Amino acid sequence: MLQIDKRKFKYFDYPLFVAVCLLGVLSVFLIYTTDAGKIFYNKQILWELIGVFLCLLVANIDLKLIKTYAFAFYIFVLFVLLVVFFIGFVGHGAKRWISLGFFNIQPSEFMKLAIILVLAAYFDEYIKSSKYNFKDLYLPFALILFPAVLIIKQPDLGTALIILIIGLAIILSVGVKKTFLIKSVIFFLIAMPFFWSLLKNYQKERLIAFINPYLSPHTYGYHIIQSEIAVGSGGLFGKTAAGATQTILNFLPENHTDFIFAAFCEQWGFISAVLLISLYLFIIFRCLSFIDIASSIFEKIVIIGVTVMLSVSMIFNIGMTIGLLPVVGVPLPFVSYGGSAVITNFIAIGILINIKIKNQIYR
Repeated sequence: MLQIDKRKFKYFDYPLFVAVCLLGVLSVFLIYTTDAGKIFYNKQILWELIGVFLCLLVANIDLKLIKTYAFAFYIFVLFVLLVVFFIGFVGHGAKRWISLGFFNIQPSEFMKLAIILVLAAYFDEYIKSSKYNFKDLYLPFALILFPAVLIIKQPDLGTALIILIIGLAIILSVGVKKTFLIKSVIFFLIAMPFFWSLLKNYQKERLIAFINPYLSPHTYGYHIIQSEIAVGSGGLFGKTAAGATQTILNFLPENHTDFIFAAFCEQWGFISAVLLISLYLFIIFRCLSFIDIASSIFEKIVIIGVTVMLSVSMIFNIGMTIGLLPVVGVPLPFVSYGGSAVITNFIAIGILINIKIKNQIYR
């Protein structure tokens, strides 16, 4: 008979779990109130429920299993990323998805979590008493760069950037020599033309349009301009779902995915936007607080990786929505439409709750 350890109920992180579930509820509501709501909101309910289930499941399995199969999970996701180039389908000018019949998956989203787990497992096994230098980091760099290049080629610049930032944050967190930082800056400057050459023309135009979107108001600057109008038109308290003309009349593009924050601001205004960002900050700092009870390098790196993944995704999405960052196609965590991103984020939260439960029980 299956025995459930009742101590897990005691140490389960209910505030964190409730916070991400609130974002899930908000997601369904926002997608329903956008023009695309009747098409997508039923699917989003399913993704959110699957995410909640997997979060609870992962929170209760043996943490050692997660570490043991981290590399296998990474290899599997990497393989699926390669498969995308052969059997993936094109949507919005990019080949990022694989159709599984009644739903699609985006492997690049799962690679965010795979990178975190595989680097955490690697550094947990190869601990150094001194700081790391370049020759110690060839494999971690390969683990990061190979999928990042594949994702850029899909093309999916936003996800690739997040993976690179996650990888760099993890490497810096384990401790590196000063010479590493100097060489990294030099490498980055040298590699910039290479990565620029990997970008599609429309991605280059988007990055250029970020500086002055009004140079191309009907093409590459259109998204930024319409998003800023939607955010500003919401005022302090919003125009409600019925009065959000930018969203209802489809002036705001991708109002259920990349620009869902703009749709939220138009509907509910600045005050609600501050509350939403506050909820994200609570989640981020709650995740980061788990470092104090982590008992291994693996656990600490996973906590850092997940925190960076969520915080950078939130900053990128909101930043591009209000014109502070280029439009690179990053979903708002737990809120933007899309099953792969929602499930990945919920699993990540489940792992962190697992770490807390394990260390509270066996401390």
